[in-house]
Amino acid sequence: MSDYSENEINPFEWPLAKFNFSVNIDGMEELGFQTVEGLESEVSIMEYRPGNSQFLFKSKRPGLITYSNISFKKGEFAGDENIMSFWRFYAWEITGNRNERREIMIELKDEAGDVTHTWTVKGCFLVKFTPTSMDAEADSEVAVEEMEVACESWQLDRA
Repeated sequence: MSDYSENEINPFEWPLAKFNFSVNIDGMEELGFQTVEGLESEVSIMEYRPGNSQFLFKSKRPGLITYSNISFKKGEFAGDENIMSFWRFYAWEITGNRNERREIMIELKDEAGDVTHTWTVKGCFLVKFTPTSMDAEADSEVAVEEMEVACESWQLDRA
């Protein structure tokens, strides 16, 4: 029997580490990204005050939800075909086919490798592709490229 009730925090438990995660994009092999940033959503506020109101404040109501762009950074490897797939996907976007959307699954894992959180990102399309910067004096830095994706929505599921 545990010394802690369901609502108490176990002082020997640690928060999840954020370094063990995976990214799966429709139609591509699992990619190993260094960082995933921008999983944000925000509810806009609608304000209203009738012209004949006796109160000197506006009524506030929740409006539409906006989802931020998500950026993915990864090391660049010689012969990495997945990056070429991203580039072709991006080139396809900028040359006229703007209707292809993808679904992205981002999974956060615990130290044992078990999935604890899954973000399912829907209606994704690539909006920015940044190859690595180059610097002749950066002898200890690796080549890192960045991709930015716009999305229509995402949903969080916990294991």
